[in-house]
Amino acid sequence: MPTVLVIDDQATSRQILAQIVRSIDEFLEVEAFDCAPPALEWLRNNPADLILTDYKMPGMNGIEFLELARALPRVQQVPIVVITSHEQNDIRYRALELGATDFINKPIDHAECRARFHNLLELQRQRLIIENRANWLEEQVKAATHAIRVREHETLLRLAKAGEYRDEETGNHVIRMARFSRVIAETLGLDEAECESIELAAPMHDIGKIGIPDQILLKPGKLTPEEFEIIKEHTVIGYEILKGSPSKYLKMGAEIALGHHEKFDGSGYPYGLAGEDIPMSARIVAVADVFDALTSSRCYKPAWSDQDALGLLLSESGKHFDPQCVDAFLSQITRIREIRAALSDDGEDDQKAV
Repeated sequence: MPTVLVIDDQATSRQILAQIVRSIDEFLEVEAFDCAPPALEWLRNNPADLILTDYKMPGMNGIEFLELARALPRVQQVPIVVITSHEQNDIRYRALELGATDFINKPIDHAECRARFHNLLELQRQRLIIENRANWLEEQVKAATHAIRVREHETLLRLAKAGEYRDEETGNHVIRMARFSRVIAETLGLDEAECESIELAAPMHDIGKIGIPDQILLKPGKLTPEEFEIIKEHTVIGYEILKGSPSKYLKMGAEIALGHHEKFDGSGYPYGLAGEDIPMSARIVAVADVFDALTSSRCYKPAWSDQDALGLLLSESGKHFDPQCVDAFLSQITRIREIRAALSDDGEDDQKAV
């Protein structure tokens, strides 16, 4: 219910103002105070739609009240009318500077007051309608944006799984290595948006494998040099699939797909990039991908122990892997193991020997 706050040290003035307010609408609530301090306390805990304050009051005058009231978050948009018998311009100017909405001179004109109060209450009502509508629209936009993000994230994961579909043994590999990648990115101090992008893009690192023939991709034995050259093509195929998208996740996915087999010393593929010429996202994913692949069992190999896998990361630091990424990964090995345990594949031993 709309509420009007009346502050005046004169009882008769308070009664007159309350009568004028109620003549506008009998359902208007009137809260009356004979001084400013308790009115301020009331405003800290209650909403008002219009505030009428006398200027000359003992203790705290109307200008002092106005300044303190406007500092309260719930009062910043509420119309405030200063009622005064003073004609000094300096008082009016000061009141306007502090946020007074209107002035009423004493002795008050009942018809004028009623019209002004009615207009101010109507303006406040319309403002609240617009504000509530804006808040509702904001919530709708947030909900729609969240739904879009959820669908986009699901689509990215399903796209990544498409690249792993023919290899039934990969299980939760793409989810684990994506989480590992985020841990590395966070430890390196990348901002939240980039960490999220890396986590969501990392699962697409091998999407290009959908273009590799089954007899090569699923071959249980060692590949011939010619077959390995064909396998290498999955990096470029993945890049071609993902490049050019307006999605920041697919853009980063293209970057990772192309660069995750490059090596820090320049001996990798497809282009033999070295050091910081390799995108940071690809350097991060290389560490996460290799560790999870090594510690997961496949038809062509048993799972490595953590000790052996971590030993390889250390021995290849500065060669295959970016030393910063290796150090970041090793410093978070407890988190890595927790993620692996939560996302283990059926039949795997989650507590590999160290």
